[in-house]
Amino acid sequence: MSTASRTAGAALGTFEAYVSSRDVAPLDALNWDDVRRSAMRRLAWHFCTLRNLRVHRGRYLRDAIGFAWGGIYGSLRVGSIVTTSYRNEGHFRAGERIFGTGDFFSGALRLSRDATALEELVGLVNLRHHVAGVVRRDAGGVRVLPGYEADYAYVATAFIESLRRGYAACGVRPDGARGRLIATELCTILYQVAGLTGLARGPRDLAAHERFRDAYERRLEERPPSPRVRRMGQEIARRIVPLTAAMADTTVAGHVARHFDPPTRDLLFPGGQIPAALEEQRVDWHARLVRTPTIWEPRTRSSARDAIRRRPDVAALQAAYRAAPADLTADRLIGAILLHLLDGGDGTGRPFERRDIDLAAGDALIRQGQTVGEMYVVLSASSPLAVMRSTAAAPVPVQVATLAAPTVLGEIGMWRGQPAVATVMATAACRLDVLAIDAERFASLKDESGFRAATAAEVQRRLALNAELVGTLLEDTATRTNSPLLASINQLFRFLSGDTDNPLDAVVGLPDEATPAECVEALRAQVDEAIRAGGLGPDLERYLADVVSTVG
Repeated sequence: MSTASRTAGAALGTFEAYVSSRDVAPLDALNWDDVRRSAMRRLAWHFCTLRNLRVHRGRYLRDAIGFAWGGIYGSLRVGSIVTTSYRNEGHFRAGERIFGTGDFFSGALRLSRDATALEELVGLVNLRHHVAGVVRRDAGGVRVLPGYEADYAYVATAFIESLRRGYAACGVRPDGARGRLIATELCTILYQVAGLTGLARGPRDLAAHERFRDAYERRLEERPPSPRVRRMGQEIARRIVPLTAAMADTTVAGHVARHFDPPTRDLLFPGGQIPAALEEQRVDWHARLVRTPTIWEPRTRSSARDAIRRRPDVAALQAAYRAAPADLTADRLIGAILLHLLDGGDGTGRPFERRDIDLAAGDALIRQGQTVGEMYVVLSASSPLAVMRSTAAAPVPVQVATLAAPTVLGEIGMWRGQPAVATVMATAACRLDVLAIDAERFASLKDESGFRAATAAEVQRRLALNAELVGTLLEDTATRTNSPLLASINQLFRFLSGDTDNPLDAVVGLPDEATPAECVEALRAQVDEAIRAGGLGPDLERYLADVVSTVG
């Protein structure tokens, strides 16, 4: 069956867009610990070669670590993965992100499935992915978004293929009986590991894996990332390659030459140009890894986070995150605050203040037009709250939404540093149990990329009840008028709101290395320009005005 005929009726982004449904199977539970113990010993042994014993002074698994990271870099050929990582600025704190990723894979392969540390590591990765907007909470865990399934799976695919290249470099022929046995075990293990973080299905067997790999990589060749997305991937690689080279016990140039496949090498380091500063950073990381042996132990960081989780305000946030409805964005906002405390934020600092607030009927917690001085995580409320809003055209406030706990209030006003755009009030006597986040604590929280991504998603949800319809109006108008400005606004808004399938090839007037915060400012400036230019339909102009008034 040809790719064209197979994908004609397939949902975009699913496995069926690349392979027949016969090649796809649920990731059923298996006796993980038996597989892990028997397979991992055998898989590790093949990296014990004379070359690796000599080059790595006996620590031959450093070469395997290098090829494992080569697979992660290979996934940077996928535009949605690059833009998701860049939007959430996972590359800016290289150490935390790399150690977090390394902890997860190391823990999944080394720890028993019922180990407390593994449960914590999986929970943290799932929290990161949920805040980033690529999975949704589902039956106590997470489930990858349908349109992101194939991209998400390709991370495991690239990991498997990079390790297969590593075994080939160590003398195990990929097409030989031993090579195919190893590849089968890698598929069993690594797609199951992806299943811990939301992938529900995978290739049925090794042959199905290879068909998916081939079809997916043909699509990558046919639709390469735009120049802007390509430069984002290069920026991510430059940020993290000094550390992964140090972990692989080789120079940056040696890491790229041995562990990256040619298409990845050409994409991330075109022309083989590797800045000298990256090698200097690699030397610094190597010294740190040698000085601190426990840096390799995932349980060390898991134990440190466990102490933070026991803090009363953090425990309250965790309970609110679990209780928040999964079909809105409150859970992502609460999760982003929790992630800030657990993952490199100020979890060892001053706790958030917890207080009770009593409101009579008609009392406002936040009033439209007034400065918002605090953000609230509402843990519980004895009755729902009403969101009221007035406009110049309709000065009498009307109710636009009803809020129930757990939820977050005041985040957009604090983020913008401008007066509130709506009133939040009690319609009946109400007692609120809240965590209050003052301006000082918010100053560090607002710089967290996950919080900004979750806030952008909340902005999108609040723009209008028919936001999807009006968003389509923006895209249709940009196409019909062939306006570069409207096309740029459309892509910027989709990018900031969490769209993972966005080429960013129409954005104008913005440096390729612009941060997400600079993208927000560009969006606001371009919307102002479009409104001043006139000629927009009334619905679209009102929508864009809401963007300016609401986005941070």
